[in-house]
Amino acid sequence: MTDDRCRKIIERISSSEPVKMFLDTDAANEIDDQFAIAYAMLADGIDLIGVGAAPFAKEGIGLPESMEQSYREIKTVRDLTAKASSVPIYRGSESYMSDTVTPVESDAARAIAEECGKTDDMVFVPCIGCFTDAASALLMAPDIKRNMVVLLIGGMDIDTFDNGNDYNLSQDRNAARVIFECGVPVILLPAYGGTEVLKLTVMECAYALEGKGIPVGDYLTDLMRKAHGVGDGEIRSATHTVWDISAVAVLRGKREFCVPAVRDSVTVDRLGIYRPWTGKMLYITEYDRDAVFSDMFRFILDRADRR
Repeated sequence: MTDDRCRKIIERISSSEPVKMFLDTDAANEIDDQFAIAYAMLADGIDLIGVGAAPFAKEGIGLPESMEQSYREIKTVRDLTAKASSVPIYRGSESYMSDTVTPVESDAARAIAEECGKTDDMVFVPCIGCFTDAASALLMAPDIKRNMVVLLIGGMDIDTFDNGNDYNLSQDRNAARVIFECGVPVILLPAYGGTEVLKLTVMECAYALEGKGIPVGDYLTDLMRKAHGVGDGEIRSATHTVWDISAVAVLRGKREFCVPAVRDSVTVDRLGIYRPWTGKMLYITEYDRDAVFSDMFRFILDRADRR
């Protein structure tokens, strides 16, 4: 990616016209994805054109089943947020990539390719799980990189760590290499040294969202309580990192949330070690945590379905 293309992407995000987003998520793996799905559905400036279900590695669960769990969880959050929503959901890959040239066929990968291919506008594809579906779409239809922009929540801060082996990137390093090396524009949102600042307490979530007649608000709070063993009415500090809402905040285009920086591109090798690559990418490590959470809470309270 060139400096000029980086500038045009920042201008597009910052414009008043809603940006097209296809969200790819391993929603059943952890509880931050659910916040990101609700936020993306409700926020101004986001045109959510599809959601793909990504698999995840977990002991005792095969990848096909984990993808199905993600699919079901996406549907649950979508329906609790807005029962009448027409946002389509797609099943994603049932395996990781075996190499860097063979795509993994899935409905989600095909949908990404189709959505990017039918418009001249930029289509932003945040990968908030493994990167398999987006990488497969690029291998199926290489021309989509003319207007596809991939947001990767994964890796670790390049200036602090020598490798990108956080959970998301390490699951499918072949997919990461495809995305970093194929020429598609990349916005890298490193986890450690970046999105980890987006921490939420159970008590704060309960105060903002619980008991207000908003089904998704109660559901998100219940997820937080169960994840940290905090019972109703219990006063105990417990904090969860809600990494994945960073992708929605970035595409909201508000400079008070975060400021994208242009830097030299990287890729990773087979071990996940960062290596220099040609061109430029966008890179974001600093977020205004309070502004982002206030924004998300506001849209859930104002726009989510009520009982």
